[in-house]
Parts: sequence; C-alpha cells; structure tokens
Amino acid sequence: MSRRVSVHHFVASLTTRRYDTGQRTSDLLGVNYWREVPADAEFPRTLNRLDLFARFYLFDAKPVEFIVQLVWNDHPSRESKVIGDYGPFRVGFRRDDAVRDAVFHLPMIRLQGAGLHSIELLRERKRGWQTGELVTIAKTHFLVER
Repeated sequence: MSRRVSVHHFVASLTTRRYDTGQRTSDLLGVNYWREVPADAEFPRTLNRLDLFARFYLFDAKPVEFIVQLVWNDHPSRESKVIGDYGPFRVGFRRDDAVRDAVFHLPMIRLQGAGLHSIELLRERKRGWQTGELVTIAKTHFLVER
C-alpha cells in the first residue's frame, strides 16, 4: 500500500449519486452535520443509510483497503466509544490517477445516544515498526440532537 494517498474532502451525506465514469461529478444529497431525532425517541436508534464521499489525491498510489469507524464521542462515561466498524472497502487506485473519488455506503447504523459522533477513515500501516496499526487518514463529525 502506498503512503502517497491523501484525502482533501471527506463528507457524510444521506445519498451520493455518481455519474458514469466519463464524468468526474458526484451529487452529495442530504449533506447535514446534524441528525435530529424526536424528543421521545429511544436509543439505540437505527439510521438506515449514510454515505461517505472521499476525494483522494494520489501520487503513484497502489490499491488500498479502508475501514470506516463510527465513534460516539459524548458517551455518558465521558470516554469515546466505538459503536461501529464497517469494511474493509477496497479502493482500486490506478498508477496514472491524480484524483479519485470514492463513496463508502454504511447501512443500518445503530446510534447509541445523542451527542457528538465522529467518523474516521482508517487504513492499515504496512511499513515500519508500527506495521499493522490502523492510521486515521480522514475524519468528519455529526451531531445527534433531540
């Protein structure tokens, strides 16, 4: 795996619509950093779908597998709690690509409570003394409010 992959856009949306491969355009529908639930809602609560759009900038990159991790930052214990791991998602970069868009579909997310949540895009480190460690390469947040 190449270390020459960087993410400049990492956006959560309800739906992402991509056009054919000839066009380099995507519609991000329902981009919102707040998820409202009714005041009488009980948790856990299921969010049917969440799409994550990532725009990668590449420098002689090889195919990479990514994991998406959902974290509840405002857990009552005051410790952040991982509430979901999704993937691995394989993104097949070509050596001649300079930019590549990818969409990660997360179905049936189980929200555990209100408050701040973070979504991290992780990859496994393949070189050096920290081989096998997961490295965060992009992060975004959303807030669940009543």
